[in-house]
Amino acid sequence: MLDLKLLTTFREVALRHSFSEAATILGYTQPAVSQHVSRLEAAVGVRLLERDARGVHLTPAGELLLTRAASLLDAARRAEDDVREAAGAGRPTVRIGAFATLAGGLLPGATRDLRARRPDLRLEIKVLEPEESIDALLADRLDVATIIDSELLPMGVRPGVEHVHLCDDPLFVVMGSDHPMAGRPSIGLEELSEEGWLMPDVGGTCPDSNIVLRACRDAGFEPDVRLAFDDYPALQGMAAAGVGVALLPSLATSNLRSDVSVIPLRGQPPARRIQAAVRVGEADPLVDHVIDALRAAGRALPSGRALTAVA
Repeated sequence: MLDLKLLTTFREVALRHSFSEAATILGYTQPAVSQHVSRLEAAVGVRLLERDARGVHLTPAGELLLTRAASLLDAARRAEDDVREAAGAGRPTVRIGAFATLAGGLLPGATRDLRARRPDLRLEIKVLEPEESIDALLADRLDVATIIDSELLPMGVRPGVEHVHLCDDPLFVVMGSDHPMAGRPSIGLEELSEEGWLMPDVGGTCPDSNIVLRACRDAGFEPDVRLAFDDYPALQGMAAAGVGVALLPSLATSNLRSDVSVIPLRGQPPARRIQAAVRVGEADPLVDHVIDALRAAGRALPSGRALTAVA
């Protein structure tokens, strides 16, 4: 009989081709991970992994076991949930990793939808950066991860994971409510070429800053960046103070200040792609319910109208 703890360790090593990376994700020492794999190989009576100068590789038997591991571990977890529910010891639960703007802008609507459809379902939410969410998903600490993607900086698909599109998150112009253009129904990006700009940290790795920079360059100008800071409420405050203008994703405008105006861009606005990530080979109706609810909340995002703060 396969030991599920050992199988979990084997799966991490196999997906990452590294004993040390698996140890980090699982919270074990590297010798403990090696011991788990050795015990699993002893139990099945065949070699599952080979190590050489280039790293860790699956044997044919290991490749077969890896294809079965996800479904075996998923079935065991669901059986445990079902037993607890039957005994009145727990509710069906989906664990989701959400980045900050999704937690504030998409999850509230999705949660309302889920309560109407599955009032018995419990959501466990952890606010994590996308890469952290993927790590937790692969370590079986989450059932759904959420990530930000863009054509400029696509997020590669990790082994054992598949991406599911949730929605596109368009960017809007944010400026102080006393700005001369604040009353416009829409703005052409080229009209803002002489403005000071506020944006997420321009470190080259943030999808949001890359999207803003590309949009400005496509409009024919290089933005004069007055503040680069990964905090959207702070950018709203600086816009309200007249320091500059910003392009914010619609998910970051769920809590608007009363002294800013949020105006759509003319034409096709730049946008982030919002994706869910799930483990390959797992079929869970509860996870499907969560993804459907997130998609429904995404369809309700503003796309071509101005946003206003609630007084």
